[in-house]
Parts: sequence; structure tokens; C-alpha cells
Amino acid sequence: MNIENEGSLSKPKVPIPTRWDIVHFKRLGYTGVELSEMFSVSPSTCNRIYNKWLQTGDVKDLERSGRPLVTTLEEEKTLIDTVEAHPEMTISHLLEESKIDISNTTGWRRLKDNGYRSRTSSIKWFISEEDRKERLKWAMKYIHMPENFWKRIVFTDECLIQFNTKKQKLWLYEDKIPDPVERDRWQASIMVWGAIKYNKISILEVIDGTMNSGKYHDILTRRLLKNLPGLKGSSPLDIDSDSLIYQHDNPYVHRANVIKRCFQERDIYVLPWPNRSPDLNLIESVWAKLKDGLKRSYDSSAELKEDVINAWDHIPSEFIENLYDSMKSRIQSVIDNKGGPTHY
Repeated sequence: MNIENEGSLSKPKVPIPTRWDIVHFKRLGYTGVELSEMFSVSPSTCNRIYNKWLQTGDVKDLERSGRPLVTTLEEEKTLIDTVEAHPEMTISHLLEESKIDISNTTGWRRLKDNGYRSRTSSIKWFISEEDRKERLKWAMKYIHMPENFWKRIVFTDECLIQFNTKKQKLWLYEDKIPDPVERDRWQASIMVWGAIKYNKISILEVIDGTMNSGKYHDILTRRLLKNLPGLKGSSPLDIDSDSLIYQHDNPYVHRANVIKRCFQERDIYVLPWPNRSPDLNLIESVWAKLKDGLKRSYDSSAELKEDVINAWDHIPSEFIENLYDSMKSRIQSVIDNKGGPTHY
């Protein structure tokens, strides 16, 4: 970042003659927006200057209370150079690195005056280069599939559910601090399995303990395959077919020989699926919506189970339809990110 050798690093003040011009034209009926275009000053600043004249009869800045600025121009330059080189540092570390003897508050204020704001990076899951290539290859293969093709897919997944993962927000008066919410990290939890197809959901399966190939095989034969006779061996590239296609991701449980034989014996086509692709599996968005409706803690697994099943049964069909309609956009996002994570 290049910094001029002279002049303040802070936002320049509006010259006094310009302020009087703003007052003059404001009295003639000009709006803040019109004055902004005339004088290259924000509309809010124009209005503030006029209101100050109405209140005080003058446009000069009032004397500031408190101590004067304690940083020199050179110190501000050093601080800016440091934050440009180390944007990940905290304000205390920035001051330590730049060797400027000012408080954290003053340092934060100097950065703010010069247009810097502290922002939190969003979190993306890690995807290896090999998985990126696989995701991109998959996306390039399926990006041109028609909408009706995606309506044939039955998306499935398991999910461990404990509580609503979002932090609770409260409206509080002034500086009152909310009471901490106690949460037992070993509190009640359940593992569930579910499936969705266009505008419909399956009966939710609550799994006793952890999922294994035996339990998964039992779910497939007892619940899913009997209720979806439309699952057949039609290739997804056969766009004229109306047969349903099964989707699941790639953990060991899903790749076990007993599961592969289960599909082969029934001539059911399983959609090839890229590793590390929760953004492409529509049911992940259903889990997120379900968790949003839960409480933040439960006294027992039975209470949690009842709440989860109720929330699942009340997932709107319109919500499911909208998810299916987003599939093409999801695939395009994978392509745009060269196989990397997307915002879905």
C-alpha cells in the first residue's frame, strides 16, 4: 500500500468555504444527494454540516474534549505497514511488532480512521487437491443434466444430532451482559438416517448406537427399497428414463460388500459421488433446517428423539423442492471454485 509523504492519513475534513457553500445551497432547497454530487462529499456529511449551522450558527468543528492525538504521522505509517504485512495479527501484536508505544484502543482507533476493520474469516472444510479434481470432474460431467434428472435422485445421509448449534441471541438493555448458557458436551444425542426425494421425505430412522454396515443394510431392505419401487438400474445419462437413482456418500459403511451386493441384486443404480461434497448433498440443508428448530439442550435422549422426529415430519415440501431446484447452481459453484468448497 502506497502512502503519501505529506498530509493526514485520516479521512480529510471538508474545507470551511465548502461548508458555507453547502449551507447556502441547502437553504435554497438542494437535497443532500444533490449537494453530494456537487461537492464530492457524502450526503450524510452535507446534512450534518447544515444541521450544525442550524444549531450553532457556525460550520466550524467544536473543540474536541479529551487528550489530543498521541500518534505521529510516521507512527501511523508504521502501523499501516505492519497491518498490511500481518493482517492476521491482533491489535496488541500489531503494536508490539511495530514498536509503537500507544494503547490498544488508540491503535484500533488509528486503524479505523484509516479505513481498516477487523473481519472474521468464514470457515471452509479442507479439500485435498485430489478431491478437488474429482469434484470438478464430477461437476463438469453433470452440469448439463436437465432439471428432471435431479428430481429422480433420492438423497440420503446419516446425522448425529444433539441440539441447536446456533448461539442464542438476546435483546438486553444497554450494557447488560447475558447470563452464560450451561451446556454439557456429553449431553443427550441421537444418530439418525433419512432420505429425501423431490417434494417428499422418508420416515426418519433413529439408529441405536453408531452406524455399521449391518444396520445400514437393515434400513435399506426394511425401509427404503420396499417403499421406493422406482429405484432401478437406469443409467443417469439416460435422460429419457423416469426411474429413481440412489445417492449416498462414501464412508466405509456405504462401500461395504454387503451394501454393494444389496444394490446389485436389485439392479439399482447408485449415483457416483465425489468425496468431501456435503455442499452437493441436498439433505445436508435439511439437517441444518431441522437443527435450527431444536432447543439448545435436552434432559434425555427420549426428549431429543421426540423433538427431532417432530421437526423432521414438519419439513415443508416447498423447502425440499427449492433444494432440488438449486442443484444446477450448486454444481456451477463447484466449477467456478475449481472443485473447491462452495457457500452451500
